[in-house]
Amino acid sequence: MKSSIKSAFPYPKINENGEEERSCGEEGVRKVAPPPPKKLERKPTEDINASAEAFIRKFKQQLHLQRLESLENFEQMLKRGA
Repeated sequence: MKSSIKSAFPYPKINENGEEERSCGEEGVRKVAPPPPKKLERKPTEDINASAEAFIRKFKQQLHLQRLESLENFEQMLKRGA
């Protein structure tokens, strides 16, 4: 007599390539493996240094603008008498 109750933890289905098949509620739906990662290109050291310096310059500029905004907000608060 065959049991009609499904296991809560079914064994994974293995296809002919030895990969595990997963379904999303429908039979026959397989998970496609992502493409292999691309190799990273090496940049010359000068480019990396220039990029880092530009990033730091932009970051410092943003901090300066935030400080100015903060001071302006503080002065407006003092004018309101809060």
